[in-house]
Amino acid sequence: MSDDPPPVTDLPPDLFRPDLVACDLDGTLLAPSLEFLPGTAVGVERLRVAGVPLVVCTGRMFKSARRVIAQLGLTSGPIVCYQGALVADLGTREWTRHLPISTDLATDVVLAMRELARHVNVYVGDELYVEQDDDWARRYAEYAEVGLNVVPDLTAVVTTAPTKIVVTTDPDDVTKLLPELQARWDGRLYVTRSLPHFIEISDPKATKSAALSYLCERLSAARERTVACGDGWNDIDMIRWAKLGVAVAEASADVRAAADLVVSRDRLGELFGALAAAPSGDRGQTEAKAAPGG
Repeated sequence: MSDDPPPVTDLPPDLFRPDLVACDLDGTLLAPSLEFLPGTAVGVERLRVAGVPLVVCTGRMFKSARRVIAQLGLTSGPIVCYQGALVADLGTREWTRHLPISTDLATDVVLAMRELARHVNVYVGDELYVEQDDDWARRYAEYAEVGLNVVPDLTAVVTTAPTKIVVTTDPDDVTKLLPELQARWDGRLYVTRSLPHFIEISDPKATKSAALSYLCERLSAARERTVACGDGWNDIDMIRWAKLGVAVAEASADVRAAADLVVSRDRLGELFGALAAAPSGDRGQTEAKAAPGG
């Protein structure tokens, strides 16, 4: 059986030069091998030369994402981290928008997951805290290349409002547990899935699309001239929010169904190049899609 991705939609002839391109990191810009494909790097450079801002939108911690995307030459401008809970500046390291989880809800999450015997990562001040130095903790720390703070009681840590909480467990368990947690904290917390073994928990307003709405105002960018690219369930809200929502062909069927355009990961750079070369057009000729999360 071939490992090639399924056939993808050809690039549409009516591409526009966007005011902003938002792109997920892991699984989209960054291949599972944790390497950037050469074509992706070329496409990112073409966007830069054309003056089109590329904003990485990731669930990663700021210091982890900042280090990784520097390989693409992205060392200034905004970045969206923690699934939208943090917007920061790559150059100055200033946190310009931060929406942490309230301490009472964070305590509720920690206690609930302790009762269910699930591993929990807590993020405070761009640091990672865990109660167990187990395989889940070590694998995440190695993957993100960050330090690990092991503490006896996470409820003491979340007396400072955490930026995000992640539950890590087997993919099948995520599938079972996710709807239960979404129902438990419906309207009070944003609970979603990113990688197959991660359940991400954050403030209800801490979504990628909400962070991009904030950045559009800050950068004088029009939503109807935005592009968003992703591969995960947690990317669906920004894919639907953008004027042109793009899914990589390697994404799940749900993510692909939410997109206007599907391209294989190795063609992402080609898409960036085409967007950079597209005519700037007239903002008044396009209308934003109606979508939640904006």
